[in-house]
Amino acid sequence: MKRRSIFPNSFQFLTILGVSLSSFVSCLSIISPGEVGLMWRPYSTGLSQKPLESRVQTYMPWNSVYVYSIQWMSHQEKVEVLTRDDLTITVSAAIIIRPIQNEIYELEMEIGRDYYEKVVKPQFRTAIRNILSAYNMVSISKETPNVSAQIKKSLAEKLKDKHVEIDDVIIDDVEYSPSILKAIESKLTKQQEQEQMKFEINIAKRDAEIQQISADGRAKAVIIEAEAQAKAQRMISESLTPRYIQLKAMENPNNKLIFVPNGKDGLPIIVNTEGK
Repeated sequence: MKRRSIFPNSFQFLTILGVSLSSFVSCLSIISPGEVGLMWRPYSTGLSQKPLESRVQTYMPWNSVYVYSIQWMSHQEKVEVLTRDDLTITVSAAIIIRPIQNEIYELEMEIGRDYYEKVVKPQFRTAIRNILSAYNMVSISKETPNVSAQIKKSLAEKLKDKHVEIDDVIIDDVEYSPSILKAIESKLTKQQEQEQMKFEINIAKRDAEIQQISADGRAKAVIIEAEAQAKAQRMISESLTPRYIQLKAMENPNNKLIFVPNGKDGLPIIVNTEGK
């Protein structure tokens, strides 16, 4: 007669032990700092409205815990945009967003944990296109802070009942097509050429003005000198009387003249001794 063991064989024992351990592990959920959870009891109270605290949560195997991160998260999007002047650009933008902690229950009931893909992402991409379509291509880079603020404002209005909050919207990069870059480069080159031409024209005008001022100065100097000479000649002409001339002739030690008394006007008569 065979004796039957009161214990299961080793394989059965290990199987039962594994199932038991896995059941026990499935009844634990760790909610880390920066997270909240909701208890889902399908066979009793359903989804709990009160968020679970950050700690180890235990529950029955047939229940579940839904965990949400309430930390700020950045989501990046790359969107093709048609600008006001009908040019296509590619814009890279980021949104920093998180669930509202006190509205986690409503978020789970109305949208779910993939709220970004379902609700935020479509609105974010649409806002990028709508806002940037009002700007000309060349002005977007200069107006980046204003563009970001407008996108954030538009999203805040669209998502005000979606149980999420927005911290910021950031325009990371604007990509232009090769044809646009070539056109921009050509335009900048022409602008530089025009600026250089204006500079050279201004230099030429300044040189011409300097030459004109110099010529005017020389002309005025010549006029002043001529007027001075004319004035001097008039003064000399007025001072050369006949008596003054005769006096100077008599004072000349090298003259060949003989002075005879009783000339006209009581002056001596001048006789040239070398005369023929």
